Amino acid sequence: GIGRVTVGGSFRQSSTVPLRAIAAFDFGKIETKLGVALDISGLFAIRALLKGSKESGWLETTYISENLRIGRGNKGSLFVLTRDRDAVTP
Repeated sequence: GIGRVTVGGSFRQSSTVPLRAIAAFDFGKIETKLGVALDISGLFAIRALLKGSKESGWLETTYISENLRIGRGNKGSLFVLTRDRDAVTP
C-alpha cells in the first residue's frame, strides 16, 4: 500500500440488531509512506453539524474469532480487522 488511514471514535450496540455497532467517528488521519500526513478530523465535525448527529453509520459483525473480525458496513463496505495486542493499553 501507499500509506495508512486511521479513524477513531465511539461505538454503541444497536438496540435492534445485536451484532451491529453504531459508529460515531471524531478522529481521522491519512498518512503516506512518503511522510505526508493529513488530519481529516475536522470533516467529521462538519458532518456532525450538518447532520445533527455524530453517528455516521454502522458495522455488522459477520465473523469473529480471538484475532480476527469480519464485518459489513452500512454502505456495503467489507471490513477485515485484526488485533494488534501490543497496540492496546489496558
